[in-house]
Amino acid sequence: MARQTSVAEDQQTPAVSVKEERRASRRISVKHQQGLSVVIRCRQETLCQGYLVNLSTEGMLVDFPKGQLPPVPIGTGVSVKLHYLGDSIWLPGMVRHRIGSKVGFHFPALTKMKTAKATHPLSVVVQALSRAGLTA
Repeated sequence: MARQTSVAEDQQTPAVSVKEERRASRRISVKHQQGLSVVIRCRQETLCQGYLVNLSTEGMLVDFPKGQLPPVPIGTGVSVKLHYLGDSIWLPGMVRHRIGSKVGFHFPALTKMKTAKATHPLSVVVQALSRAGLTA
């Protein structure tokens, strides 16, 4: 015989949550010891330096040492300079999220680009890092 439950008991049953993958492109982890530097210009006079944790064609996660965390709220526009393999690239970005000393940056202008994947600026960087063996 099945047990009948009240509405109050049913509401106490924990719901199962499914986490959706929001990324449209694959994220590449960078080897920690490689120390690929990233400079963030969040105001005309404010530069903060951190190290790349991971990268995709839509964004990146950067770890900042103590005292270098950008003093800007989520949703703020910033300029991001990524140094890699003797080269560098400036990108218009936006602060997407913060987790401790790590800050996620999104590149909406690049996401909307109508270019072939091979010529996308961050696609070129991802390919170069992969060829150099700098991805985890």
